[in-house]
Amino acid sequence: MPKIAVYQFLTFFAYMFDAVGGEPPHLHVSKTKSRNTRFAKIWLDSLTFAEIGDFTEKELALVNKLATENQSALLDLFHRVRAGEKIKAITLKIK
Repeated sequence: MPKIAVYQFLTFFAYMFDAVGGEPPHLHVSKTKSRNTRFAKIWLDSLTFAEIGDFTEKELALVNKLATENQSALLDLFHRVRAGEKIKAITLKIK
């Protein structure tokens, strides 16, 4: 479960079986404040949610903004994980 990126209380990660599978590029997002959270899942090409977990509308808006503003970096890291490369998680920024 490679960690791709972090921002405050959010962690973006990929499951290895997803990364090597046939699904389009996507990341799972968890709230690091909570251990019993249900994850969100965002498609990186369309920037739409496949799953929203137990995120609030405000948190989902933040996830979408982060993914939108960092889309190329997140896609690059996802493809590097898919290729079997070890990566170091990045800290996301908002403009």
